[in-house]
Amino acid sequence: MSSSIWLLHKLARLFTPPIAIFQVEKGVDFSMVYMKNVTKKYSILENGISNVGFTVIPGFKIGKIIVQAQVYLTGSKSTK
Repeated sequence: MSSSIWLLHKLARLFTPPIAIFQVEKGVDFSMVYMKNVTKKYSILENGISNVGFTVIPGFKIGKIIVQAQVYLTGSKSTK
């Protein structure tokens, strides 16, 4: 996994404008702008208390375009 991330960083530096890669840390509050919830059967609680459990795929910023990081949330409820 670490070699894949290293290669991704190397490739990102080749682009103009440079691509910024961001990883969301565990416990950070969920942000719909920068993150996408990968657990489709779960939704954010009404009080907004959903935190990142772990990052599945890092996010990218290419100029002014943001490609959302895919994250697994904790503190969510099932929508079954």
